[in-house]
Amino acid sequence: MNHDPIEPYVGPDEAAKFLGITRLKVIRMSRAGLLPAHPLASGKRRQWRYKLSQLDKHMQRGVDSSYPLVRQ
Repeated sequence: MNHDPIEPYVGPDEAAKFLGITRLKVIRMSRAGLLPAHPLASGKRRQWRYKLSQLDKHMQRGVDSSYPLVRQ
């Protein structure tokens, strides 16, 4: 039986703060498939949600230096 609490999803603002980058960079990286993100369809615009544990695992694997830097 699993007694682990359910980890909540967070928005791009909290993901950006966790990663130490801008919200815009988080969204651009999500669109490019460079971050583990979960899209929510909302009309014409997609909303992104993240699990901090997945972002942490992703960062521990290394950084993709082929992604162009976004001006902050």
